[in-house]
Amino acid sequence: MKHHSKTTPCAPCNFHLLNIAELPPDLKLTQTLVFDFAGTWAIEVANTHSFSDVLGVDINWGMMTHNTRSRYGNLDFAAVDVEEPLPWPRGSFDVIHVKGLLLEISHYTRLIEKLAMVLRPGGLLAIVEIDPNHVSADGHQLPKCLRQWDACVRSALGGRGVDIDFPSRIGSVIANAGVFASNPYSQYLGVPASSHISRGDVNSAARSGQIHHQLLIANLRKTFSALVEYGYNRPDLEDMFSSCLAELTNPNATYVHRLYAVYATKAYQ
Repeated sequence: MKHHSKTTPCAPCNFHLLNIAELPPDLKLTQTLVFDFAGTWAIEVANTHSFSDVLGVDINWGMMTHNTRSRYGNLDFAAVDVEEPLPWPRGSFDVIHVKGLLLEISHYTRLIEKLAMVLRPGGLLAIVEIDPNHVSADGHQLPKCLRQWDACVRSALGGRGVDIDFPSRIGSVIANAGVFASNPYSQYLGVPASSHISRGDVNSAARSGQIHHQLLIANLRKTFSALVEYGYNRPDLEDMFSSCLAELTNPNATYVHRLYAVYATKAYQ
């Protein structure tokens, strides 16, 4: 099957991505399932669509902001082991959105198959994932420290069954699944992986199409912990971390990550 795609050159930018939070607010979605880290996206969807019952799901209950209430009282949270069969009947949801779970799960293709089962015919599946590899927006070769860092990430995540190259294949996997309409819409863009902003707040930086210095460090530290857990030598990683941070905060740096988004409707059988 063929699928439509829209590609955007990898460069730091404030690019508009189609997302379900920006669907017309009066669209009466009845059941919406949102898989995302910490539940923040589920809150935004619930606050935008007053007629939609939203269920925010993550694999780790402790990381979720499940004490937050939505504006309309239409939001619940759940922690679900996605490696097991999903705990909902077939056709339970009108919209399913998955955002940023690549590094948390293995066998992503199986997850898509499970999601297709609980999505009603005609329902919308939206998946947004980032390729964790660094890319030079100007086409130059990456410096040694970033090449080493990316290689370590690939090995560590691969040891957990995570395929970090999967984001680039989401569109073709969905198109060939046999249960979705033959025209899934896919797009990718480059999102900043280097930071020149150390003042202001994280959200303001994001709205300007940039990544805040504070968030950059937090993301690197999260990856650092995964590398230590995998067995890499901590002192060596600390040196690599410092070199990568210096490179990514260089005012002349133009590094990006590729973000892939795919939107597909389930076919009527």
